[in-house]
Amino acid sequence: MMSMKFNSQIRQQMAADRGPLLDKFEAITERLKQNSSITLIWEPLGKDEHDLYDYYLDVLSVVYLNKYYSLCQGLIEALNTENYLIYGLIGRAMIEHTAILRYYLTSKMLPLVEMALADGKVTSEEVQEIIPWLEKHLTGNRFEWNIFLADYFDELDNIQSGHILKNSQVNVITCLEKWIKEDQSITHLYELFSDLVHPNLGSTLMISRLTDNQIGIGGNEGKPIGLEIVNRTFSKLLKIFEEVQYQLIQIKEFKFSKVLRVY
Repeated sequence: MMSMKFNSQIRQQMAADRGPLLDKFEAITERLKQNSSITLIWEPLGKDEHDLYDYYLDVLSVVYLNKYYSLCQGLIEALNTENYLIYGLIGRAMIEHTAILRYYLTSKMLPLVEMALADGKVTSEEVQEIIPWLEKHLTGNRFEWNIFLADYFDELDNIQSGHILKNSQVNVITCLEKWIKEDQSITHLYELFSDLVHPNLGSTLMISRLTDNQIGIGGNEGKPIGLEIVNRTFSKLLKIFEEVQYQLIQIKEFKFSKVLRVY
């Protein structure tokens, strides 16, 4: 079982002022654990528009609570084992998941929700306009899962180039561009974490060490360069959870439980 605490070794290796940040990250991970213990069965069929809308919001909340909890667990384990390449992978995944989350909720759903709430009642037609965005958010994909899950994996080779998926997910770059318009700092943060996972200099540095003022590739001698990269990026990665928290709160606020439902 993965630890939800940073061990004493990584705490000693990190810069002294990073201690409170590590504590905060542990607290976030613990809260995610507590809120991700519910199992929600996937059963959208047979619900009217209003119930389906609420159900999808519940599913969306459970999905992200569990995903972020898994990512946080993985990040703690990566640093505890000095696996800095995995730190880069998880950091990039956190940025991308948050970009997708805020794109759907803030850019696409929020205007529709506000419009529906304007007169104090929500019609079936208004709900039906929002549901497709929830369905695309939850089930959008970049892979032919229906073929794979049917155990016809070999048939994927027969798919022609340029084949359009039935429910294609929004490109993460589109979501990032929306975010960047409001926060320019995301540009360089994402570029950095992308370099840490692609077969570029960044990912090579994550498995390299400083030995006698020289860069050594692999091995256990010297100080990991990845540790310095973590020291310089951890606070920025942690700040993303301010956005995550805001978006997860929005999911709860999007429910129409306090207004008149018109069928």
